[in-house]
Amino acid sequence: MKKISFKVRSGENINKKRLVTAMVFFAVLLTGLLCRLFYIQIMCHDDLAEAAVSQYEITLEGMDTRGRIFDRNMKPITGGTYQYYYIIKKGNLTVEGERLLEKLGARQIASSDSQYLVYRTENYMEEINEKLESCCGAYVFRSPSRYSDSQTACHLVGYLNQSEKRGVSGLEYLFEQILKADSRKLVIRADAAGNILKGWAPYIKGYDNNVPENNSVVTSLELGLQKKCESLLEGISSGACIVTDSGSGQVLAMASVPTFNPNRISDYISENISADSDCLINKSLQAAYPPGSVFKLVTAAAALENGVCTPSQKYRCTGETRIEGISISCSTAPEGGHGEIDMYEAMAKSCNCYFAQLGRDTGAEKILETAEKLGLGSAVLENFPEENTGFVPDEETTALQDISNISIGQGQLLATPLQIARMTGIIAQGGNDVPLQLLAEQGAVSASQAVPASSEGLEGRRQVITPQTAETLQDLMGGVMTRGTGFYPDWTMAVWGKSGTAEASCRGREVKDCWFTGFCDVNLPDGGETESAAAKRLVITVFAEDGVSGSATALPIFREITEYLQSHVNDIM
Repeated sequence: MKKISFKVRSGENINKKRLVTAMVFFAVLLTGLLCRLFYIQIMCHDDLAEAAVSQYEITLEGMDTRGRIFDRNMKPITGGTYQYYYIIKKGNLTVEGERLLEKLGARQIASSDSQYLVYRTENYMEEINEKLESCCGAYVFRSPSRYSDSQTACHLVGYLNQSEKRGVSGLEYLFEQILKADSRKLVIRADAAGNILKGWAPYIKGYDNNVPENNSVVTSLELGLQKKCESLLEGISSGACIVTDSGSGQVLAMASVPTFNPNRISDYISENISADSDCLINKSLQAAYPPGSVFKLVTAAAALENGVCTPSQKYRCTGETRIEGISISCSTAPEGGHGEIDMYEAMAKSCNCYFAQLGRDTGAEKILETAEKLGLGSAVLENFPEENTGFVPDEETTALQDISNISIGQGQLLATPLQIARMTGIIAQGGNDVPLQLLAEQGAVSASQAVPASSEGLEGRRQVITPQTAETLQDLMGGVMTRGTGFYPDWTMAVWGKSGTAEASCRGREVKDCWFTGFCDVNLPDGGETESAAAKRLVITVFAEDGVSGSATALPIFREITEYLQSHVNDIM
């Protein structure tokens, strides 16, 4: 019996040991599971939550994640518009849905998620929205867009490579390192079946409203003036309009036609686009044209600077003159010509015969040197992409018979509207060449910091012609406005100008390139005790590639801009 009792006690001990071991094992396992659960729920919560949400993230083409471009008053030029996005799960889009989207003008855009179709439009109609939700389960929301379909200053702003969100032209390209897109994405939440949860609003991941924008570019443009210039060019098939502050060199407006829609840039660069289309070209600075009679200012400056004559010098105009075997006619002369006239009357009436003879006496070398001093033949802006430098021929390649055509702005000469604006600004500033600039300031700025306080004595300005010559040229341009090709009986401010009409060829046909360039004094409210202290001198250059004449086509636009400047002086200054 004792032997049996001993065996039972031994069995009990073994069972107790096994139980303890099992309990320890399960305790360790439970501890490990708790630790793992703690790690997953607490330590990895954010990463796992983000991973779960990321399964239903949709990155939209057109979502503006780049730094914005502003005007001088901190009004957004890019990123200031909103568009409506319709997200429809593939397989849910019906024929009725396609018809409704077409009615809205919605365009399908790229999406990083293959489960959904994404459409974008600037139009919104409540009735259509309800029908789309009913027939297709469409999810609609409003979000900032980089560009409007009628984007202001589209040529100057440029456009993006849509697949890489990288600037490839204009300011977008020039300031890519400042403006480049960040990692922000639009997040849409969905259920396990991929159906969008409509109770959850989309949000931008990686965006903090409390963080100030520090990758912006603030331009010198004034948005209202820019839009005004663009509207005035609507009646012109191809051309440009530029407004600058001659004292500071700041570009206040730069418009070009025809325009383009940067939201549909692929349509313009596709293989099917017409070879004649040039809507992507900024006519202000990427295309050069014969300057026509506005170049007579250069011929006059060359003669005055080199002591060839005084403004009282007279030549006879019979309606036609012959220089070195080349016949030059005067299109503005009455029958029998202008007769014997001096430089003042010749500039006012834009007499070809006078300036052809003046050019002969001045010589090609002096005229071409003066053209280069006044900024022709060289780039105006620093590092701006694809700026055209125009063309001023060398004296060695200019034959004697070429001098008459050059003197009136024809022949081999080519200039951009921006170069003509620069030349006009030099005359307006007493012979000082003030570098033109497109920027007010870069970086995160407030409205009060947008425009530099100083507008005089800027670095880089230099005297290129004498003040005396510049003053005479101003007098000549004043006569154009009071009794010549720029005459209006009711100018409301002091104006100076010069018209130009050049014979040219465009796409295989003869056209007239029409110019009007000049400047005006815009009175500032409470600007100072004297009239000169209370005025800003602004340069306006208008160009139309295929018009009637400088006076008929370009001058009316010049005039409307002067009136706009005076009535909106507070916005501009």
